[in-house]
Amino acid sequence: MKLSENGRIVWFALLALLAIGGAAFLFVFSEPSDLPSDGREFYYSLRAADKVGIIYDARGGTEAQITATYQCGVDIISKGRFAGKTLENIACDQQGCISASTTGNGTSRMTYEQARKKLASVPYILIKTGEDSSYQFFMRHMEIVIGKTVGNSTKCDIAATES
Repeated sequence: MKLSENGRIVWFALLALLAIGGAAFLFVFSEPSDLPSDGREFYYSLRAADKVGIIYDARGGTEAQITATYQCGVDIISKGRFAGKTLENIACDQQGCISASTTGNGTSRMTYEQARKKLASVPYILIKTGEDSSYQFFMRHMEIVIGKTVGNSTKCDIAATES
């Protein structure tokens, strides 16, 4: 089957529109990449930001891990590191996530993916449960893992590595 010159132009235009539409979809709906870092970039963005967030990911954790996850966030907040900033707290469990902001009057429900996307443009701390306690810095966020052996080995104070 041979296409006329006009048919080829129409097919080319259709393919170009599909490519542009696909690229636009990925640009709008994909979460920006957040590369690992030594922590300095995260601290600088945290200090400069007007809005910051904490995600408490208690999905799949033991009772002790879940308690330690929330206590970790309370410990960080009580250090005064977010004074003068709008703080978005998002707590997640198997049923989904609930968000509460220091400037809002209510809460909103969302999925874990929506919670991550909601804070993707601001510096945030992700406190989650896992096998072993650890922490890792990225350009725009920090991850703290509360391990199954909850105790003094869990680092929750983000100043522990500040320089």
